[in-house]
Amino acid sequence: MFYDIHAHICTADFPEFASRCLGRPNFDVDVLLRRMDMEGIEKSVVLPLINAECLDIYGVAGNHETIAACRKHPDRLIPFCGIDPRNMAVWGEKESPLSMYNLISIYRDLGCRGIGEYCGSIPVDDERNGTVYTAAAELQMPILFHFQPHGGHSYGTTDDFHLPGLARVLAKYPETIFIGHSMTFWSELSGDITEAERELYLTKPYKKKGVLWQLMAEYPNLSCDISAGSGAFALRCDPVKGAEFLERYQDRIYFGTDRFTSIDEPLPPQLDLLNSWKSTGSISDGAYEKITHKNLAKLINI
Repeated sequence: MFYDIHAHICTADFPEFASRCLGRPNFDVDVLLRRMDMEGIEKSVVLPLINAECLDIYGVAGNHETIAACRKHPDRLIPFCGIDPRNMAVWGEKESPLSMYNLISIYRDLGCRGIGEYCGSIPVDDERNGTVYTAAAELQMPILFHFQPHGGHSYGTTDDFHLPGLARVLAKYPETIFIGHSMTFWSELSGDITEAERELYLTKPYKKKGVLWQLMAEYPNLSCDISAGSGAFALRCDPVKGAEFLERYQDRIYFGTDRFTSIDEPLPPQLDLLNSWKSTGSISDGAYEKITHKNLAKLINI
């Protein structure tokens, strides 16, 4: 059984964005459900894209269309909500109708189980993000991040190499659940650290590869989304260490695809990776079940 923490749909009523921006057929909710059926994916979290950096360019549905589509298929699809930390609501007091707390609570009451894909291109430890983190913790909504480097020309929450900003906010907001994703995040997997180095990491800035191992060990509020080429490639670069990482942190790792291309797209590489590593004993049956569906079921109570 598979539950997908990272899926998208393109806007059904305006396929021109997918066809003219990306040159491909529209990936609406019906196509997503057909792909899920083909691959044995029982449930998917649907993530809207609403930030200026990626609005329309991928043709991906925003908050309202995502919620409406998921309402038509409540047994298969679960909506998250997109939030932009640059929204004027970050400056509102919690009790104000125009506060970030109230905005996120509206989406929660509309059925959204989490926040993401979180893509606003400001530093991860910017105070505006802090307003979102506080509200998300109080409303018990995990946040799924797309990270990019400072100075990048794409979309996503920004951080320096080796994720020092993420380390700061993980410590500052221990009740907020952070779920990492993207090349910037997964590039920090390579190179495990020794126990001697682990002590050094606790007192010195993060400067070496393999920081993701340490962040996962040190901060129980950090989780990983293995979707897209970034997650699959990082794990497969060193299959021994990749499998060890899944086994060691099996309680906080989520299967995902990050798909929205076409009905005839290739199979998500995560399916083969997890199935083959389970069959060879590289990961345990227990880890496999948690990563493929049990962790997400527990996270958002499905």
